[in-house]
Amino acid sequence: MKAIGIPTEAASIYNKALALSNMGNYDLAIEQYMRAVEVFPQFIEAYNNIGELYSRMGNTEKAIQVYSKALSIKKNHKVLLNLGVEYYNVADYTMALQYFNESLLLKKDFLEGNFYTGMTYFNLKNYVSAKKYFEATVAIDAHHLKANYLLAYILYEDKEYLKVIECLKRIEHIADDLMFINRYYGFCYYHLGDYKKAVKFLSAALTNSPKYAQFKAYLESLTYENKLKEIGDIDVKIKELERKIMAEKPNLSEYTRLSMLYIFKGQYKKAEDLLVGVKSKIAR
Repeated sequence: MKAIGIPTEAASIYNKALALSNMGNYDLAIEQYMRAVEVFPQFIEAYNNIGELYSRMGNTEKAIQVYSKALSIKKNHKVLLNLGVEYYNVADYTMALQYFNESLLLKKDFLEGNFYTGMTYFNLKNYVSAKKYFEATVAIDAHHLKANYLLAYILYEDKEYLKVIECLKRIEHIADDLMFINRYYGFCYYHLGDYKKAVKFLSAALTNSPKYAQFKAYLESLTYENKLKEIGDIDVKIKELERKIMAEKPNLSEYTRLSMLYIFKGQYKKAEDLLVGVKSKIAR
């Protein structure tokens, strides 16, 4: 690099340090970055990179010291974010929010600042505030994968099913968790009354992974808790629907509802068998 105001010698040393860092030689890289700040004591980018290397090496205390030194020279939104991340990683969310919010005061459209602020509120279970910052994140980067995942989860719990589908459409082509995509598509279309699409996507979710072994555990447990509040005793509801399906001619809504309850109970084989049967009925 050679930014305006940075002496050529300092910039040259910085570039050497960057190359060493990219090769994984962190100790030598730190030495070179330190040489760069000796030549140019106001070299905030060098301080920031030193802090990042200490963080990668697991030395949180040194990382915080270096970031704080950089901020004593000049407030910088990236340094503020990195300092906040150090506190975020040890679950000190009060301190993390302080630095994330300060970074956003300097740069309102700071992607990482908005995302990490949303993540902090999500971990604090303040979903109203988390939603605000995840929405700001996807306004900057429509295809931000994790922001869309978590925003979809929050919107689903708020019963904003059309907005959930918007989130899913933004990331379905890059998603690394097809279970999540198909599961939430299926549940949303069920609530919207499009039972054919619900069956289609719930079936695809089970095909992606019949056991749901890799589904995000914390999301699943939170959703399960909320479904308990929403529909009451799941075991009772399952028995009611099973009796109705055995005794009467059920409609597509009742089949898909029963399959959803099986999924929430972890009875994936039952859900899969039921959905296969429903799909064959639709095809006739």
